[in-house]
Amino acid sequence: MTRRAADLLVDCLVVHGVDRVFCVPGESYLAVLDALVDREEIDVVVARHEGGAGFMGVADAKLTMRPGVVFVSRGPGATNASIAVHVAQQDAVPFVLFIGQIERKDFGRGAFQEVDYVQTFGDMAKHVEVVTDGNRVPEAIRRAFHLAQSGTPGPTVVVLPEDMLLDHVEAEVLAPKPVAASHADAEIVAEVAAKIAKAERPALIAGSLLRGDDGRAALIRLAEASETPVIASFKQQDIFPNTHRLFGGHLGYMAPEDQVRMVGEADLLVAIGTRMGDVTSQGYRLPMQGQELVHVFPDPAVASIAADPVAFVDALAKAMPRLSNTKVDARTRWADRLHGRHATQAVWKPVEAKDGVVFGHPTVALIDQLPDDAILVMDAGNFSGWMHRHFPFSGRHKLLGVIAGAMGFGMPAAVAASLRYPDKPVVVLIGDGGFLMTGTELATAIRHKARFVAMVSNNGSYGTIRLHQEKHYPGRVSATELVNPDFAALARSFGATGLTLAKSADSAKVVAEALAAKGPAVIDVRSSLEHISAFTTLSALAPAK
Repeated sequence: MTRRAADLLVDCLVVHGVDRVFCVPGESYLAVLDALVDREEIDVVVARHEGGAGFMGVADAKLTMRPGVVFVSRGPGATNASIAVHVAQQDAVPFVLFIGQIERKDFGRGAFQEVDYVQTFGDMAKHVEVVTDGNRVPEAIRRAFHLAQSGTPGPTVVVLPEDMLLDHVEAEVLAPKPVAASHADAEIVAEVAAKIAKAERPALIAGSLLRGDDGRAALIRLAEASETPVIASFKQQDIFPNTHRLFGGHLGYMAPEDQVRMVGEADLLVAIGTRMGDVTSQGYRLPMQGQELVHVFPDPAVASIAADPVAFVDALAKAMPRLSNTKVDARTRWADRLHGRHATQAVWKPVEAKDGVVFGHPTVALIDQLPDDAILVMDAGNFSGWMHRHFPFSGRHKLLGVIAGAMGFGMPAAVAASLRYPDKPVVVLIGDGGFLMTGTELATAIRHKARFVAMVSNNGSYGTIRLHQEKHYPGRVSATELVNPDFAALARSFGATGLTLAKSADSAKVVAEALAAKGPAVIDVRSSLEHISAFTTLSALAPAK
């Protein structure tokens, strides 16, 4: 039996467990759109910009631990979506981008919107493949999904010439290729367990590949079996209960120096499920001189121990020898120091500002109003510091943010999170800069009946860059001042609930009203620019006179 290559492609997606794709339609893959019409197994979410669609795919992958799938058209569509490819690479997220392409007969002739995607995505994607024969669609899809999930998870790109999609083909669907899990042998596990037992001040650095339910549970078992504090890697603060006595803090962007020094006192760092990138390592300072590092990651190009992080943590917890009472007491004192520093920093001391609401007020208002399994989404910006500093993640909360630091992630990610978990509250913190990059995905939220709360820090500035300016070029403000719309009114124009928070005393009331909305709600927080971050002010950054 013959069928169009486009129909075969959709059959392959179903076999690979794809239940949702994000897209912006384009003429270069019309046949795929047609093939999706009659397939109830796959939900098609239509975004308003390819960057938004890409961010939705990344967020969905972070939530499901399965590849996010996005379709875009050639040329401008593909280059718009490139931001998501870069994020997926930086964040180690499995992601498959399908790109419609010009007809095969026009390759190399400079045809309308022609791009060489092998060159374009060659240093971002793990694999780029142009499918020139419809009968090879099954093997291309199997290869793309397998590579996206193998070793270091990341993005793959499949290019689909539009005329190829119309080929009548006889090829059959291929089942997914199993992803080989690298299990460290018992000898290596025992060796690491012995190192932890012998250390005076060990610390576990936990990363994104442990963020699933099994990984979180295994991490708690290991921490408690070894009396070892857990430090969350960049943007992974939700991975371990923040109020647990063994939680040692978060290695975030520009972490306070006293915290870095304290982590530097550890005599053994065991990093599991994370690449030790520049933020988690605090500018490649960790491990410090004299510190031993044990690094576990599924990719031998990244870590000294190539193993499945969840399986390794589980095995390590079972292999831990019983500690003496003296050792337990010493470990407890070490863990208490780390946790005590975090707990002290996490205390919210309400502060008022003359130029607006300190963004900590609405952020901490969420603490009493959200259940412990809510989903928190963060766009890129200083405003996220209040959540990192003060919000007590339960270990059941899910936190979505991007290690790559891309602005514009927040709104699309909130849409994806709400669609994936329609019964859970979703709250996104976003700046005025990020909102105006992808805030139009509110239209996608309305169409697909997504429900979430967006808290917009409206301080009229690209705040993170302003902070850097004040540090390096004090008093010379350049290119960071913004003129903004009324975000509440803008939200209402989309059909969402729009609220304004202009007084800190109204924070709890406005947050409650937003959470009670039946659809998406946007809170325009008229936030203070003086309180530019959770750790400093413009006045404190100003040079002494």
